[in-house]
Amino acid sequence: MPDWGFPLLADIEITTILLVIAVCFGAAALSGMSGFGAGLIIALFLTPILGAKAVVPVLSVVMMINNFSRVWFFRGELHWRLIALVAGPATVTALLGAVLYDRLDSAVVQAMIGVVLIGSIPLRRYLAGRKVAPNNGVMIAFGGGFGFLSSLVVGAGILVVPLLLGAGLAGASLLATDAAIAVAVNLVKIAAFGSLETLNAELAIIALIMGACTIPGTWVAAWIVRRTDVRIHTAAVEALVVVGGAAMLVGAFL
Repeated sequence: MPDWGFPLLADIEITTILLVIAVCFGAAALSGMSGFGAGLIIALFLTPILGAKAVVPVLSVVMMINNFSRVWFFRGELHWRLIALVAGPATVTALLGAVLYDRLDSAVVQAMIGVVLIGSIPLRRYLAGRKVAPNNGVMIAFGGGFGFLSSLVVGAGILVVPLLLGAGLAGASLLATDAAIAVAVNLVKIAAFGSLETLNAELAIIALIMGACTIPGTWVAAWIVRRTDVRIHTAAVEALVVVGGAAMLVGAFL
């Protein structure tokens, strides 16, 4: 590819770009069927291509686009009070997390991502079906912790769903409110990573392309889920995340 002032893009082969586009599409489709995993799957493929340090900044853009499309689709189901309680403190602490992330060594970041990817599977299974009975204070405190973690590792959003379930949300209102919180936090992370130059113009272009590819994947998920067993897709996502996370963890120490 020609340089055009973007050397990283120029060094990426067309076949790699097509593969990343396919992964973003497939990850959005799989997560739409199993309820989790888009950011985790994309992180597995993104790390060897862009490096571990670029993963969270790029995913902030990708998942902002992916979640915004969900907010738009379910815009009549938003629960604004819960969004404010969780996203308010989360946006503040996300700034602090972004500053810390910017100062971390790339090998440390890769090891952190690997640990989180592996740990996300037992954590998801533990949290499945459980509800937290939150009051306003719990919501605010949780939002602060979630925002900080979301700037450091991928997959922190897995913690939000049990909280919203405990608050009485389900179905479209759960999906919409969860997505709106993610949009707010990711917008702040994008601004923070951009100001710290952890997210430069070239990475932003790559992330925008990847994010756009997740939108049709989300639409396709609705069609597929009516015709296949969601347990098969969930098991496939879990296996891929664990194997990829282990490979990243080993690579961080080699």
